Amino acid sequence: MTGQLDLGHLTIHRETATPLATQVYEAIERRIAGGSIPQNARLPTTRELAAALGVNRGTVQAAYRRLAQEGLVEGRVGSGTVVVGAATEEPFRIEELVSRKAAGVPEEEPIALTPPLVADFSRLAPDERFFPLEEFTRTVSYAWSRRRDLWQYAPPLGLPELRVEIAGRLTESGIERSPDEILVVSGAQQGLDLLFRTFTDPGDTVAVESPTYSGALALARLAAVSVLPLPMSTLGADPGPLLGRRVKLVYLMPERQNPTGLTTCDSRRRELLEAALASGALIVEDGFEEPESGISTLAARRKDRVVWLGTLSKDLVPGIRIGWIAAERPIIERLARVKRAADFQTPVPLQAAVAAFLRAGSDRRARRGRSEEVALRVSCAAQALAEHLPRVSWWGGDGANPLFWLHLPEGVSGRRVAEAAAGRGVGVSPGQDFDPRGEDRPNVRLSVSRVERRDVEKGIRLLGEAVVEIESRSRAVFSAPVV
Repeated sequence: MTGQLDLGHLTIHRETATPLATQVYEAIERRIAGGSIPQNARLPTTRELAAALGVNRGTVQAAYRRLAQEGLVEGRVGSGTVVVGAATEEPFRIEELVSRKAAGVPEEEPIALTPPLVADFSRLAPDERFFPLEEFTRTVSYAWSRRRDLWQYAPPLGLPELRVEIAGRLTESGIERSPDEILVVSGAQQGLDLLFRTFTDPGDTVAVESPTYSGALALARLAAVSVLPLPMSTLGADPGPLLGRRVKLVYLMPERQNPTGLTTCDSRRRELLEAALASGALIVEDGFEEPESGISTLAARRKDRVVWLGTLSKDLVPGIRIGWIAAERPIIERLARVKRAADFQTPVPLQAAVAAFLRAGSDRRARRGRSEEVALRVSCAAQALAEHLPRVSWWGGDGANPLFWLHLPEGVSGRRVAEAAAGRGVGVSPGQDFDPRGEDRPNVRLSVSRVERRDVEKGIRLLGEAVVEIESRSRAVFSAPVV
């Protein structure tokens, strides 16, 4: 048996409302639970502990009685009060520690495709078969083997040579930015995260197109901001909801918007810009697709208030996590400060390899080859949709634009259609994934960026069967007699 313990160092607070007996009980109970008072240890007598604490003996007796009632101690003849068990530790629940912001991010519920896979239209990512892997590998090998400086920390904004190449690309699109007005980030998703972290607080209002990129919605929920939807039409996002509002950020994709594939017309861009400026917002223009429409970008119209967000993930391969933010220097410096706190820098060797790749124009050659093939896939998809889904209209699906935003018959759930299609080995993205309020809607998104031409027609035929199935179920529910 362990000898008697000295508990005279226990602390009690006479100025609080908690009874002294409760304080003594809790102090001893914590030590038993934590293991600092082991099993079979002998507690001081009530007289000894009362004298050590300067309290009435009855106070300690009350505490010991409660410990005995809880099964933690017992009185033994010749031994006094002895610890017989440890307090039961409360179950650890990680959910109770999760922040309210993180708890607001819904769990992703991917729709599992039933084998065999016929066509996966759910992925908007470039086909890596058009990426010149051998050429890029040679570029990486050359850059990495001859420059020891690449294995050290980079300047705060990123490798200068890469920022020079990015600035040149932006100039071609009418966006005049110096290399010092560019921050290299680990993909556009990190860039958007930095913008939310730097310029919003929980409860601030952020305006987004509706529907919009699901990754932006996830970040908005994590930032605990209030989302203001700007409904999409064939002209672009509706600026009406911005009128008379104070907004922190306005997030827009004027060129081949994801998920609709729509390109905002010039007049609507002017209206959106005017309304966003009046709201006091910083405007984020997501250039995930290079501007091809010939319509002036928002960033070219108002350098002081528009941030350009760019990426190579759509032009090269998603595995190359290189993106950039282009904006006025004070904005870039603020963002760089937050980025340093998060991850110091985007990997420097990768920045050097990408800079050399861009300098050689290799990405442009790969993009041209991919665009030619995508245009053929788009044509196949449009023909198949007209044949197998004649009552379904869509946005997008023009030229080398791989996106089709399908408008399903009224009352048909986009999520149910996606689930029914998955059961046939066909992947599509339900409209719910892109809805700012997370509501189911009669839409699905198709992307032909990664689907072989030979599989496009069969995949859409099976999708048509899924739509018919869900539509017939919906009619059966609505036509059921009320008893």
